[in-house]
Amino acid sequence: MHTFSSLSERVTRAIDSLNFPQSPEFLYRPVRYALLSGGKRVRPALLLLCADMFLQKIEQEHIDVSLGVELFHCFTLIHDDVMDKADLRRGRPTVVKKWGVNTAILSGDAMLIEAYKLVCRAANASALLAAFGKAATDVCEGQQLDMDFEQQPAITEEQYFAMVGKKTAALLATAAAMGALAAKAPAADVQRLYGFAHSLGMAFQLRDDYLDVYSDAAEFGKVTGGDITAGKKTFLFVSTAAALRGQERGEFLQLMQSSHLPADEKVRRAKDFYGKANAAQRLKDTESKLLDAAMQNLALVNVPRERKEPLTSLALTLLQRTK
Repeated sequence: MHTFSSLSERVTRAIDSLNFPQSPEFLYRPVRYALLSGGKRVRPALLLLCADMFLQKIEQEHIDVSLGVELFHCFTLIHDDVMDKADLRRGRPTVVKKWGVNTAILSGDAMLIEAYKLVCRAANASALLAAFGKAATDVCEGQQLDMDFEQQPAITEEQYFAMVGKKTAALLATAAAMGALAAKAPAADVQRLYGFAHSLGMAFQLRDDYLDVYSDAAEFGKVTGGDITAGKKTFLFVSTAAALRGQERGEFLQLMQSSHLPADEKVRRAKDFYGKANAAQRLKDTESKLLDAAMQNLALVNVPRERKEPLTSLALTLLQRTK
C-alpha cells in the first residue's frame, strides 16, 4: 500500500521522463516549463491512491492515466493565467507572462492533446475517456460561470457552489473515479470515491479562497488579494454580501465593483468588511461540513479500513495547507 507522498514523487519522476519534441521550441518549452514548475500533484496522486485501494500493483497504464489528468490540470492553469492576466504561478512567472498570450494558448492546447493521448493508453480507455471528457466539459462550464459572476454585483451561495462544483471539484472527483475505474473497481465504489473527492474539492476551493486573502504572499507563491482585485465571487465575498445589510452592504458591493482604487487599498477595505461579517469563520465551518461529507462517502467504500487511511490523511493534509 502506497502513501500520497510516495505516489506524488512517482508522478513527478514520470513527468520528468516525458519525452516532448524539441521543435518547435516555443511550443514545447513552455509545456515543459509549466509541468516542471512544481505543484503538489494532488490529482494524479489521488488517482493512483484510489487505484491502489483495489490493486496488488500499480502498472504503467495507471501512471499514464494519472499523467493525463495532471497534464489536463496544468493546461487549465495556463489558460486560467491568460484569462486572469496573472504574473505569478507557484512563485514563478506564468507562461503568459514569460512568453505572451499566443504562445500560452497554443502550448496549453498542445498539453491538452497530450493529456488525451496518455489516457488512451489504458486498457479500458473508453470508460476512462467518457469520465475524462465530462470532467473537461464541467471545468469549462465552471470557468465560464466564474467569469460571468465577475460581471454580477452579487451571487448566492448556491450559485457559488454550482460554479465551484464544476470548476474545481469536478476534476478532483473525476481523478478519484478514474483511479477506481482504471483498477476495475465496482461501480458503487467508483461513485463513492467520486462523492468523496467532490466534497473534498469544494473544501479545497474554500481553502484557496481563504489563502488568497489571508496567506503570506511569499509562501502562497502568488500575489495575495488577487481574487479581490479581479472581482472574483469567492466564498468570502458571497458570505459577506449575505451577512451585511442596508447601506453597509451597498458600500461593500460598490467597493468590490470598483476598478479605480489602488489594489492594496481595495484589499484592505475588503478584509475589513470580511471581518465585520465573520466571513472567515463561516468559511471554516463550511469547510468542516464538506470534510464530514467526504469522509462519509469514503467510509462506504468496500475495502478494508487500512486501505482507506492514505485518503483520510490526504484529505486532512489538503485542508491544513498554507499554500
